[in-house]
Amino acid sequence: MKNNEGQLFQRWQYHAGSGALVWQLMFTETGDLIGQKRFTSERQALFFCIDTETGKLFLNDYLLMGHFHPDPAGEGWFTGLETTSKNLGYCYACQPQSPEHKGIWAVDFRTGRVVWSRSDIGFVANFNEKFLVSQSSVFGGFPERQFLFIDSVTGNDIPLSGLDSAQVNAVRADVVPEEVRQKVILPEFVTEGMVQERQALQRVGISESVSCECIVKGMLTIVALHEQVEFSGTWHSCLNVWHNNRLVYVDCMAKGVDSPNFNNFLIQRDNLYYIREREELVCVALS
Repeated sequence: MKNNEGQLFQRWQYHAGSGALVWQLMFTETGDLIGQKRFTSERQALFFCIDTETGKLFLNDYLLMGHFHPDPAGEGWFTGLETTSKNLGYCYACQPQSPEHKGIWAVDFRTGRVVWSRSDIGFVANFNEKFLVSQSSVFGGFPERQFLFIDSVTGNDIPLSGLDSAQVNAVRADVVPEEVRQKVILPEFVTEGMVQERQALQRVGISESVSCECIVKGMLTIVALHEQVEFSGTWHSCLNVWHNNRLVYVDCMAKGVDSPNFNNFLIQRDNLYYIREREELVCVALS
């Protein structure tokens, strides 16, 4: 969306709170953005849900594990988003003393209602109406892992869905990546040999020696420039958007930080999303 001078402008902003780190973003088929923010000092991870069109905040500061006792995930710290389907977001917890995901919680994030939950399975892949999941057990003192399908709407097992390892590998080969399912375009770090991106950068006057990430989509070139300050050693990360090689949007994503803010922007449908100073999520309309 442009003003009279052809410049892009922000559709909405969401501030996650002082000290927050916007950590995960996923999108539902019903037009919601589900995100997780993390507060390191409090060891807490909270979820939020936003209408992508208007920026209306449906849910904020949602602690998933506040609904379950005892909490299997350290007061909600070791939780995250696995996938989305229709209007629901699907969360996981981590096993104690292990990074392995355990359990699935299907949540309507507009209301915070847990539609179904299972602590006995782990998510593997999303096939829309069904999920491939794993289930751990012990037989004869040895750990075993079985694979099965469950209904994504109800969480119930799908009969006769037990799979051997060969079948699992064949099924997983057909999995559609999450970014493709959710119509997300992620940036790539520009390296030698990336012809399209390097040509786009040359057209807008960016040197090959500059550290940057880039998305080229039609007449749009979106670049995050990461530059190190000579004396302090800190980094500045700046977002630039060109339309047909004309600069139409600029913002600073981070200034004076210890490391470059890599992988902090994406496109979903006709919106550009980026994280500013760790705490703020900004949405820019691209059309």
